[in-house]
Amino acid sequence: MLITTSCGLSYNSKETTPKAIQPRSSLSYDTSTRNLGEEQTKVLNATKTETSTIERKIIKNANLRLELKDLSNISKKVNQIIKSHQGFIANSHKWNGHNNQKIYNFTLRIPENKFETALVELSDLGKLVEEELNSRDITKEYIDLEARLKNFKAQEKRYLDLLNQAKNVKDILEIERELNRVRTNIEQMEGTLKYYDNQINLATIRLKVSQPEPIIDNNSNWGILNSFKESLRNFIHNINLIIILVGGLIPWLLILSIISYLVYRIIKKR
Repeated sequence: MLITTSCGLSYNSKETTPKAIQPRSSLSYDTSTRNLGEEQTKVLNATKTETSTIERKIIKNANLRLELKDLSNISKKVNQIIKSHQGFIANSHKWNGHNNQKIYNFTLRIPENKFETALVELSDLGKLVEEELNSRDITKEYIDLEARLKNFKAQEKRYLDLLNQAKNVKDILEIERELNRVRTNIEQMEGTLKYYDNQINLATIRLKVSQPEPIIDNNSNWGILNSFKESLRNFIHNINLIIILVGGLIPWLLILSIISYLVYRIIKKR
């Protein structure tokens, strides 16, 4: 027996309760058991009750940029702060920028109830250059996804009951096909909920710590050597331009000289 039901259970308060689904007459097994529509109604009513008391689902993130002259122990200090709040370093990257300036990047995960405290302690490691805080409220999406998941699980249970009552191969194949579809949706929704829970329970802090850029480039010998090199380069470049210019004018100068000489001879003869 193939029973199709609506799976788009919504968080919107204007949604209507799914109608009870009538079994198809082509199936040969007993249909006197409780219909799926009643189970969906119970799921929906339970969900509406839960939405009035459920806590807000907030994803918290922060970006910090610090400057610190001595970075020799920065990884150790960051790790100590994060571990003291039961967090961990998800990713770290170190490199040398312009003028051998040391730069560290950290991606930190911290329990959401320790988020603000950890931010203050991390900010105290150096000079705070930039701070960006943001949060995303996913309460509605979370509740809607939970309701849809309960709906699909109710369908799964009903299809299993129907599968046990099936008496021919055709009915069994039809029910198994629908059962696989329902279970695929269940797995996808459970995966999304796990991802949401991870993002909600563990806030993310992206920390960048770098040495201050020097006022004078240490590799430029106070700029004198580079200035001399640049002046010499410009001088040579200008000489090249003059040579090219003169080389281009010489043929015209020769022609102009010949014409001037001929004009002079003609005027002199007169």
